[in-house]
Amino acid sequence: GKHTTRDGHFTTRRVSTSSSSLALSAHESMARQYDRRHDARWLIRFIRVATVCGILTSVWYFTHVVRLGHPPRRASASSIVFDDSTLGGHRDESPRMRPRSALMDATSTHMLKSPPPFQLDVGQGTCAQSVASEFAGDVVKWGSNHITSTAAECCAACGNTERCTVWVWCSERGGCGSEKFGACWLKRQANAALAYEMPILPRVPWISGALYTTEEAIEANSIFQARFSERKARREARGNHLVYLDVSIDNAAVKRIEFILYSTISPLAAENFRRMCVGEPEAKYTWVGATFYRILDKFIDQSGVNSVQSAVHPGASFDDDKGGLQLKHDRVGLLSLANSGPNTNTGHFSIVMAPAPHLDGKYVVFGEVVSGIEHAWDINALAGASGSPSRGVATITGAGVLETL
Repeated sequence: GKHTTRDGHFTTRRVSTSSSSLALSAHESMARQYDRRHDARWLIRFIRVATVCGILTSVWYFTHVVRLGHPPRRASASSIVFDDSTLGGHRDESPRMRPRSALMDATSTHMLKSPPPFQLDVGQGTCAQSVASEFAGDVVKWGSNHITSTAAECCAACGNTERCTVWVWCSERGGCGSEKFGACWLKRQANAALAYEMPILPRVPWISGALYTTEEAIEANSIFQARFSERKARREARGNHLVYLDVSIDNAAVKRIEFILYSTISPLAAENFRRMCVGEPEAKYTWVGATFYRILDKFIDQSGVNSVQSAVHPGASFDDDKGGLQLKHDRVGLLSLANSGPNTNTGHFSIVMAPAPHLDGKYVVFGEVVSGIEHAWDINALAGASGSPSRGVATITGAGVLETL
C-alpha cells in the first residue's frame, strides 16, 4: 500500500490481509455494483418519461398551432380591413384556422354566443303571458266568435273549458288580420308547458299562455335543456364554417348576417354555400349580386343564383345530405336548401323565419344565423302578398368566410 509522509513523499509499506477483510472488500464491491445498476434503472425511467412528454407536447403543438392555426388574439385595428369591392364588408386578416376553444374565448375576434337554455319558472302560474307569440295546438274553441276583454279573461276561459291547455288572445286594437280585438282562441297541447319555447316574433299582435302542472313544467325544462345541449354541440362542431352575407335594402347601408354551417351533418350543402361565399371554383359562383326574390311573411327569406347550378358540383345539382334532411325546421334563423324535389339542390337557399314543420324531411337544414337576425327580419318585412317583395329589394353585396372551427 501507499501512505504519505510529513514531507509529502510517498513510501510503500506492506499491508497484511486476512479472510475477514477480503470478505468485507467483496461485500463493498457488490454494494457499489448494485448502486450503479439502481442508478441506471432510474436514469432509464427518466429518459422514457421525458420521451413520452416530448411526444405529447409535439402532438399538442401540431394539433393546436400548426393544424388549427395560431392561438386566438385580441382584434386590433390592423386586423380589420375595409374592402370597397364588398361595399364596406370587413375581412379578417388573422389566420382563418383557429382553435375550437376560441369560440368561447373573450379575446377571439369572432365568437359564437350561445344564449342560455330556456327555463320555465315552475312557480310563475298557469296564466303566465308570452307577448308577441302565437302558440300552436289543436283548436278547442274558435276565437272568431269568442271575444274577451283581457288576456286574463281568455286564460280563465281556457281553465273553465274541457281539454283546453293553450290560449291565444288578439291584443291589437285594430284587430289581428281577419280577427277582431279580443279574439280568444282555445287550443290543446299534450304538454302545454312546451309551448313556451315558441320564439318571440316581431309584429305579432297575439298574446299566448298555457295551463300546465308542476310535473309538466319540470319535464319541459328537462326537454329544453336537452335541446339546448344538442343544438350547441351541432353549432360548435369542429370543421364548421362561420360565414357572412352583407345585404343592402334599396342601396341603403349594408347590414351583415353571420351564419354557422353544419359541415359534418350537411357536408354537401355546407360546402356549396361556403364556396359561393368565396367564389369557388371560379368567380361566377358567388352570392354577390343575388337578391332575395321570394319573401313570405314570418315564413322564409329566399335567395339564390340562377346563372349557375351548384358550386360543389359545377354544372349540375347535388344530392340531399341525409343528416341535414333529418333536422327539423323548428326555429327562426335556420338555413334550409331550396329545391324542386329530392336530390335537386342548386344555388338557392332560405332563411327560415318561423317554425315550419311541413318542410321537415323535404329540405336539407345546413346551418343557422348566429348574428344579425334582426337584419333577416328587415328583409322579411319586405314581403308582399304573392311572395314577391313589394316594399323594396334586398341585395347581397358581399360574402365571405370568417373562420373555420
